[in-house]
Amino acid sequence: MDAAVARALGELGLSPRHRGLLAVLGAAILWSTGGLFIKWVSLDALGVTMWRSGFAALTILVVVRPRPVWPRQVSRLTWAIAVTYALTLVMFVAATKLTTAANAIFLQYTAPVYLLFAGPLLLRERVTRLDVATVVVAFGGMSLFFVGRFEGNALGGNLLAAASGVTLAAMFLLLRAPGCTQETRPLAMLLGNLLLVAALVPVNLARGETALFAPKPGDLAGLVFLGVVQIGFAYLLFGYAMRTVPALEASLIGMLEPVLNPVWVFLVLGETPGWWAVLGGAIIIGAVTFRTWVTERAARLPDPEPPRVPLGPC
Repeated sequence: MDAAVARALGELGLSPRHRGLLAVLGAAILWSTGGLFIKWVSLDALGVTMWRSGFAALTILVVVRPRPVWPRQVSRLTWAIAVTYALTLVMFVAATKLTTAANAIFLQYTAPVYLLFAGPLLLRERVTRLDVATVVVAFGGMSLFFVGRFEGNALGGNLLAAASGVTLAAMFLLLRAPGCTQETRPLAMLLGNLLLVAALVPVNLARGETALFAPKPGDLAGLVFLGVVQIGFAYLLFGYAMRTVPALEASLIGMLEPVLNPVWVFLVLGETPGWWAVLGGAIIIGAVTFRTWVTERAARLPDPEPPRVPLGPC
């Protein structure tokens, strides 16, 4: 998959870093379609997650064709990525059931705040004052996005959502770890999806209400899209991007997901977002775009020449 993405983006004449930035942006756009298709499917959150992860695992198997390995042969790093990936998805789904969707999204996207401190400490990735300012402004924009919808009376759901922000940041860090290779990332995503399927099949069967997790014919197209495109291809793109894009920068671009989510719902279902949401989304897009522009402009500037030392008389 990495080679295929590199070839496709390489034809555009992009550098490895620019390919990574484009891949993160593509992943965020694909992630953002989740709200629309989850609304379309009649299953509940646990049913959607089980089928979505199943189709995502099948997609990775078909596209990447990872080398078969026994579980004990999988590295600790690969298992760590798989577990943080699975925990992020399942805790976010559980949080959405126990609290409002606004709370869940807002608290999950605290991940960049953790990466401000963890990135330099664990990965030696440099954080600038511009990075700090971008996180603060983007987080402020996110809070405007949910004005009037953030509630604090569902402690369990809010705690799970906040915990999913921690596991999301941990996954970003692990994907940037020195030992993470182009084989590690898709294998970790495959294992994470298989873990979710293995855990949710007995949970859904134990509930007994098949209408909650057994898809109707009209649900299948939405579930296939969610698994193949919204999760499968999106995380393959994201894993490819993490080779060259710092964890904090990737998390900031990922904040475009909740901004674009209501756009698709508006275009297809006609649900109009509030003006606070429009303003918050504009602030996030502006902050991320400005940071990227400044960073790229600085990278293009030539290094200053060292001062010339005048020679003495011959």
